Parts: sequence; C-alpha cells; structure tokens
Amino acid sequence: MPLFDRLPTTPYRAHAIVVLGRGLEADGSLPALAKERVDRAAELFAWDVAPRIIFSGRCSLNVQAEPPMTEAAAMASYAESLGLPRRALHLEEESRDTIGNAYFTMTRWLEPHEWTSIRVVTSDFHIPRTAWVFQKILGLGYDLAFSPARTELDHQSVALRAREESDILTFLTEWIGGMGDGDPLALEDLIWHQHPGYAAEPTVTREEIQARVSEIGRSHRSTDNEQHRGHRSRQSRIAEL
Repeated sequence: MPLFDRLPTTPYRAHAIVVLGRGLEADGSLPALAKERVDRAAELFAWDVAPRIIFSGRCSLNVQAEPPMTEAAAMASYAESLGLPRRALHLEEESRDTIGNAYFTMTRWLEPHEWTSIRVVTSDFHIPRTAWVFQKILGLGYDLAFSPARTELDHQSVALRAREESDILTFLTEWIGGMGDGDPLALEDLIWHQHPGYAAEPTVTREEIQARVSEIGRSHRSTDNEQHRGHRSRQSRIAEL
C-alpha cells in the first residue's frame, strides 16, 4: 500500500494541515521555498497529524498579471507528484498575502466544516509573523500550531530575511494591531474595505504599504553597525505581506 494511502495508525491530532504559498517561477513552476513547505506538509500527513491538507494562495499581492495557475493549485500538483492522495488535498485560491491566507482559509474551509484545529506550515523565517497574523485573524476559537519548513539559506540570507520580517511585522502591528483578535466586523472591514488585495476601493494602496515598510526598514537600520550597510539595497524590494 502506498505510504500516503493507508489508514492512520493513531488518532489524528488536527483537522487540517494548512500550507502557505510562496509565489511561482516565471514558467509557473514552484520555487524551492514553496516545495520545501509542501515537503514538510507531506511529512506531517505521513505522520497522521491530520487527514487533509489545505493549500493556500492565489498569487502575490505584488503580482500585476496573474499567472495561469494559482500557488495553491501548483502546490497541490507537486504534492500529488510526491504520492499524496488527491482526495486529501484542498485549495484556497483567493489569498494574496498572509492576512488573506488566514482569512480565506478560515471563511472558506474552517468555519463551513467546523474544523477548529490546524497545523500551519510555512518557511522557518516566516513563522513568527504567520503566528501573529493567524492569531489576529482567527482569534481564540482555534487550536493553532506552526510547523516550520527548514530553508537552506546561508547566514547572510537568514539575517536579511529576519530583518525583512521584522519590518513587515512592525507595519502590520501599526495597521491592524489594534483590531480585536478574531473580531468579525473588523475583519470584514479590513478585507473588503481597506486591503488593496481584496477591496474594490481600498483605503490603502500597495504603493503606500511599500513606502511605509521601506520607511520602517530605514528607521530600523539607522542604528545598525557599518557592517550591515551592504544590505541597505534591500529597500528596493517589494514587501511580501
């Protein structure tokens, strides 16, 4: 019997494993970071952590022309190539950032099926921000745990990622930190009136978000030692919320 197509040997520990997207290559294939996340989810599935996997992601907030396949569909296709059964794979194809990952996974899958226990898989450097965002969006009614996909990054890249994550989390704290955790009315307003990825007429633009994240980055780095000066060109990167 195939590894992934068998009865569990122990009771499941969660209702679902949730895997967050991490973009697509120009040819529509998965980048290494996304594959590492799917690989980690496959390990959890093999260990009977949950009976299903939800792949979350449409495309990045910063993508102008949407790719022919969503991040979620590409991850599911890769998961099938690893031998995971199609019946266990579910797609969330609306989200364009971590806020959307949490919100649309909750509203499209968790709430309708009354799944309250999830294990979220993302890259190791992304775990602190993901944990903060998911707690803020889902609130206290969910059993949340986070499983890091290890990334093969050198020390310089790890430091760069950590600084980027710090800048973005600072921005998110400014933007939605005052919102009550899981507040349904505040969430509806955030997604459908404020957020540039989902609102028809958002109150904040992608360009304004990028400008503020860059400003935060410059402020954070103003007290850095001279040895970090080589990383300041990073401010030209678009923030991946």
